[in-house]
Parts: sequence; C-alpha cells; structure tokens
Amino acid sequence: MQIKLAGLCLALGAGVAEAQKTDSVWIRNGDRITGEVKSLSRALLKYSTDDLGTIYIEWDKVARISSPATYEVQLSSGQKYFGTLGLSREGTLVIGVDTLSLVDIVTITPIKGQLLSRIDGYLDLGFSYQKANKTVQLTSSARVVYRGPLAETTFDITTFREDREDAEETARLSTSLTERLLLPDRWNTGFVLGYDRNEELDLAGRGRLVGFGGRSLNRSNHIDARASAGLVLTRERYFSVDSTSTGVEGLLGVWFAAFRYDRPKLDASLSSQAYPSLTVDGRVRLQNDLRVSYELVKDFMLTVTLFDSYDSKPQAVGVTKNDFGTTLAISWTF
Repeated sequence: MQIKLAGLCLALGAGVAEAQKTDSVWIRNGDRITGEVKSLSRALLKYSTDDLGTIYIEWDKVARISSPATYEVQLSSGQKYFGTLGLSREGTLVIGVDTLSLVDIVTITPIKGQLLSRIDGYLDLGFSYQKANKTVQLTSSARVVYRGPLAETTFDITTFREDREDAEETARLSTSLTERLLLPDRWNTGFVLGYDRNEELDLAGRGRLVGFGGRSLNRSNHIDARASAGLVLTRERYFSVDSTSTGVEGLLGVWFAAFRYDRPKLDASLSSQAYPSLTVDGRVRLQNDLRVSYELVKDFMLTVTLFDSYDSKPQAVGVTKNDFGTTLAISWTF
C-alpha cells in the first residue's frame, strides 16, 4: 500500500512539474517573464503565462530566451536547428553547440507542440448595401495554415455575391488546398488542388491540379518573398457552352508580404500569377491579388482587398475577358 501511495505521489508530482511553466523571456527593458514558449512567427513571440494568459511579444523587444523543451529554429537563410533554447549573452541564443543571433531567427516551432500551436490564419466578412439600386454585396474569405517541421498545408476560400435590382445576381468562388514540402536552402515543392467559379466571366467551374517548385527569395521578421513555377492541369466549363474542356498551362508566380507589429499592426501581401496555356495558342490567364490589413483592436483588423482576373482567350464566345473589384471587410486573425 505504501509503495502504491509513493508511486501515486511521484506520478502527481511529475504531472505538476510538467504543467509548470519553466521557460523564461528577458525583455530589453530588463523585465523577466516566466511562462511557456508557444511559437515565433512574423516577428511575434507567442508566449503562455499563468497570470496574463497568452501574450504576444514583439521579437525585436526580446533580449534573451530560454526553454528546456525541444524546438525547431529557422533562420532567414532557411537553415534549421533543433534542440533546447539555451541562455547566452544578450541578443543571442544557444541551441545545441551553436550560438544564433536573435535578429536572424524568423520562426520557432515546438517539436512536440499541440496541433493548435501550429495553426494560424484569418477569417474575413464584408457587407455593403446601396439604397439607390437596392444593391447588396456579401464577401467572405478564410485562410488556415498548418506549419509542420517538414511541410506546410494551406487552405484558402473566397466568396462574393452581389444582388441588385437593375441587374442579374452575380457570384464568385475560389478555393484551394496547397501542400508545400519544405526543402533545404529555402527551396520548396508541392501541389495545389483548386476550384474556381466566376459568373462575371461566364465560368461555371474550373478545377485545377498544380504541381510546382519554388524558392524563398527573402525572409525576415518583416518581409517574406517567394517565387514559384510549375504545370497546371485544368478542366473548365462555361455557362454558355455545354461541353467541358481539358487543358495544360504553365505557372509563373511571385508572392510578397510585409508586416509591422508595432501597434497598430499593419499587414500587406501581394500575389501575381501568370498561366500561359500549352494547349490553346495565344491564351494567357493572369491573377493578381492585393490584401492590406490594419489593426482595430487585438486580433481584429480592417481589411481591404483588390483582385484582378484576366483571360486573353476565354473558351466561350463573346464573354468578358477581365473581372476586377475591391472589398472592405472586418478580419479576425488567429
């Protein structure tokens, strides 16, 4: 009986010890905060404390950091290190036998972290009404990103619907699932499964399967730039055409993001993609998207988006080649 009680006490003691937050962060003003390092992404250190709950610390305000847990640490060069976060002189971090400069670190990810600690994204919702022609517009979009040690999974969806008294109702839908395998020296490869529908362009549906390779051109705590190229298999159907068509396209794309996390936060991204057709002579599709978010209160942003879709030779006669527009929405980030 005594042995059982002793074992129970040891088990409870181990559970309490495991639950204790033993990580430390020293701020440049001299303050030390005890807690648990959750992650570092986009210049914000996610940090869990007993008294304040989960807080976000701007990375350039951190002087030193330590944790006995095991993490993946990635530098702006793309190089990765694995180990515990050891103390060193101010402005540096020891991981294993290596000493790293804090300014070179762009991500910190727990190796055995919970699923939710590896997920972030946003949800947008916009609404407008014009009394003159009784126009109602409803827009929504969402992005969910899961970042693992070797791969990154992203799900995107954007919807738009306009109902007005003096014209027919129009709607747009774009959704995609991207699986990106992270390779050494900032290279990556992967695939995309996507579906688009745009009544303004007479597009009843376009399914796409994309295989791509890419490279991170510049990644720091405030800038992220990537380029990619690949091949696209499409299957298209138009409202004015009964048949469907299958095609092959090339892909050339660039993506750029810049972010500032001194309050108020500011986040901007621009993506541009060209799809030259390999099966229809002279056909090129272009897709450009701009997104700018400005912080209103914690985790809520005012977001402006601008999109432009162009098809030089749509596969239906007499339809519009270009569709563009802007939206204003309230965003929740997580």
